[in-house]
Amino acid sequence: MKRDLELIREILLRVEALPIGHFLSNIEIDVYSPDVIGEHVRLLQEARFIDAEVSRGNSQMGVTIVVGYAIDRLLNDGHDFIENAKSDTVWEKAREQIAEKSGDVSLTVLKAVLAKTAMQLFGL
Repeated sequence: MKRDLELIREILLRVEALPIGHFLSNIEIDVYSPDVIGEHVRLLQEARFIDAEVSRGNSQMGVTIVVGYAIDRLLNDGHDFIENAKSDTVWEKAREQIAEKSGDVSLTVLKAVLAKTAMQLFGL
């Protein structure tokens, strides 16, 4: 599976909208399977963008997959990322810059590009 930055952004936007004390599970997004969404939740947890409980199990082929999750909240890195990524203008400009240079980048690089793009929009 390839990491999908658009899906990561969508998950983080949904987590940011959670009221305090609520959790998010079984996210449904039309173009993504539950397995792909679950794996991206696990990636966001590993990156320390979200606080989540992730349950794993084995598929019929013996591969470990995410079988359930409950996202509690954004962590500090998740807040920093989504503050810049939620602006469609900043998001599109950053994605264009990345596409021009390489096409794929790590979350660390994307976070830096988003921050730089946001600062440029503010004239900083």
